[in-house]
Amino acid sequence: MVALVMTPPPWYRQIWPWLLMLMPATALFGGIATFWLAATTNNALVVDDYYREGKAINQQLARDTKATQLGLTATLTRAADGRARIELAAAPGTALPPALTLRVVHATRAELDQLHQLNAAGQGSYVAAAAQLPREGRWNLMIEEPANTWRLTATVTSFDQPVVFKSQP
Repeated sequence: MVALVMTPPPWYRQIWPWLLMLMPATALFGGIATFWLAATTNNALVVDDYYREGKAINQQLARDTKATQLGLTATLTRAADGRARIELAAAPGTALPPALTLRVVHATRAELDQLHQLNAAGQGSYVAAAAQLPREGRWNLMIEEPANTWRLTATVTSFDQPVVFKSQP
């Protein structure tokens, strides 16, 4: 009687070594992709100096309180030519500044942030020389006067409607 001896196929023709190598290979490619993303993307939302930022929050709150004391309200509209226009009102006896600064800050992308100077056009009206407001997205807005003693803030997703700024009580 002749016994047939079957030789097993080589390792690379079997499924088990490939299944066992699949998970480490996936982890390797995932690690390379994560390293590439970390090295090439912007981390603008990370703050280096937390203590300084914490102190700045108290200063910002003082500026909001000052705006409330002055009874400030403002309305931001887009003029027909796309420029920013602000109507500023204050409590009686409060002098209005000769110019305003409008900060248009994107919620997540610092490269889209804008800073616009608005000059007085008479009776609480301010117009930007060439400020083109963005169309849509989530934006944090700040109106400040040149001495930075007060500010008004608002958050919008579109500039199609007038934006009303009210001082926080």
